[in-house]
Amino acid sequence: MSDIPRPPVTGRLRPGHWVLVDLAVSLALTVLTWLRVLDAYRVFDPHHRGYAEPTATELVAVLGCVVVVGAAAGLRRLAPVAAAGVVFAAWVVVVAVAGRLTIANLAGFQVVLAATMTVYLVAAVGAPRVGAAALAFGLVGAGLSGFGSRELWNNLVFAALAVVTAWALGSAAARYRAYGAELRRHQLDLARAELAEELAEERIRLARELHDVIAHSMSVVNVQAGYGRFVIGRDPAKAEQALDAIQAVSRDAMVEMRGLLTVLRGAPAEGADRGAGAEFAPAPRLADLERLVASSAEAGVRVELRVGGRVRPLSDGVELSAFRIVQEALTNVARHARTDSARVDVAYEDDRLVLEVTDPGCGTPVVATGGIATGSGGHGLAGIAERVGLYRGRLEAGPGPDGGFRVRAVLPLAEAAVEAAS
Repeated sequence: MSDIPRPPVTGRLRPGHWVLVDLAVSLALTVLTWLRVLDAYRVFDPHHRGYAEPTATELVAVLGCVVVVGAAAGLRRLAPVAAAGVVFAAWVVVVAVAGRLTIANLAGFQVVLAATMTVYLVAAVGAPRVGAAALAFGLVGAGLSGFGSRELWNNLVFAALAVVTAWALGSAAARYRAYGAELRRHQLDLARAELAEELAEERIRLARELHDVIAHSMSVVNVQAGYGRFVIGRDPAKAEQALDAIQAVSRDAMVEMRGLLTVLRGAPAEGADRGAGAEFAPAPRLADLERLVASSAEAGVRVELRVGGRVRPLSDGVELSAFRIVQEALTNVARHARTDSARVDVAYEDDRLVLEVTDPGCGTPVVATGGIATGSGGHGLAGIAERVGLYRGRLEAGPGPDGGFRVRAVLPLAEAAVEAAS
């Protein structure tokens, strides 16, 4: 779980600061225990219980163990398991050397506190089996009190309860940390899944944009190239006009494709003139339909454009989607309708935008509602249906009331307003 990023937390001590806190507490406890043991040695009073007077060797052994226990407790965060082992070993020495003496009881209070500190930390940061082993050694250490004086025996229950409580609290802290790490991992997985979904949607959007640009441009290029080839030997001037049209259409297509690739790369296109910002044209809007109509005429389809209602700027997404819908519908006319005329109606209504492209030719009946296309309309109508579906609109594609073929798309402007605000 070390690879799971942790959120920044303010107002908490750093690990190094906690070591200093442990050292300060252990030093204070060690000094207090040292002074009490020395005082008991200098003013020996068995309290009529028959205790023997400690020798200098026993005193030195107990004081040494007091220092060792204090050092282990102070450095427990650096090596928790080793610290617990040192505390246990020191208590064995105290019981073995001076278990029958009053000074052992005085040192035992420090040992119990140090044992609770180390057992808690081992249970909190170590594996469960290591924490269980620390608990077992702590209970064994508490049981050793029964081999000493009566005062040590009286402290056995207190020591055992302290060790068990420390282990229980440490185990609870370990479970809390594990739960927090699992929660962070779950959040990270959700973030990755959301990012993957956004990337997939972006790839679909770019693929749709490239399809619309290439399909329309190549249709115009194909028609003009065929026308130029037909008249090149008869009327070189018209052939030259066809080549000029091919050059203009391909140049516009390259500008749009370069802009899409720039978005995809996140940087200016390689080899592009950084000072020529005009080459990266903005996304097309409904105001560019006149240019689209002229391009369709070059492809051999005369288009009548009619705009009704109160013309007003819409959100960038709606403007682009509406332009692409009309562009794809006219591309289908040029490629499949076998006619040289079409009509585009754009109606600005209060709560919706209605786009209608009709032609007198022949086309494949396709009906799409709710942005989902059915039938055999190929990628073109499917792309239109996807764009309409983005705004929960309605698409109808099929034979017109007077024959021919009609594509009618309705984009609710309320959905567009939500999209623009988000």
